[in-house]
Amino acid sequence: MEDYRSISVTSELVNGRKVLKVSNPTRYVMIGIGAQGAVFRLSSNRCVKIYEEPHSAMWETKALQAAAGSPYFPALYESGRNFVVMEYLPGPTLQEYLAEHPGLPDSFAEQLVGIVKEMRRLKFTRVDTRTGHIIVTEGDKLKVIDHSGAFRTTRRAPFMLLKSLKRDGCLMKFLRYVIEHDPKLYAKWRRKRSEGVDLRGVPELPPPEKLHEAT
Repeated sequence: MEDYRSISVTSELVNGRKVLKVSNPTRYVMIGIGAQGAVFRLSSNRCVKIYEEPHSAMWETKALQAAAGSPYFPALYESGRNFVVMEYLPGPTLQEYLAEHPGLPDSFAEQLVGIVKEMRRLKFTRVDTRTGHIIVTEGDKLKVIDHSGAFRTTRRAPFMLLKSLKRDGCLMKFLRYVIEHDPKLYAKWRRKRSEGVDLRGVPELPPPEKLHEAT
């Protein structure tokens, strides 16, 4: 079997921007690349992410270890200095799904609230994600990927999620679901937004009565 540890990810500056460069002497197919590393499919149920920086692999490992057994996160199989082997999740991202199927089902809204609450239960300091980092798996079950920032950045309300839902045209439906099913959580998000510092692009969170008027 070929050794995925022979794959390397480095970076270079191109027109003042960091661009990742991948050296892959194996036959493993690259299925994704992001700001911190590249992902390769190893088998029908496993993939490996190779990181440019070892500390990113360490933080991802820590987050997946903390989330072991959670229904919202991929399983962790192995990790090393610059890699993490995890469960391969077939399916589109939630962003892609919503582009093809406009409108947010209540079952997805319920799971999004569950993801946020699960991050708090796991004591993540970044209680947030975005629709591009959520995979719609078999049975329309949502799972979240990319967790290297879970314990090294701080965000106590899901502002990235709200921004991405606004872009995807589903924000108001999601907010109405939260108000109906967990008004205390919505009140907390409104409070955190009013206290926030860097709120560029974060949508306004109207009073509950305004959202009810919009239905």
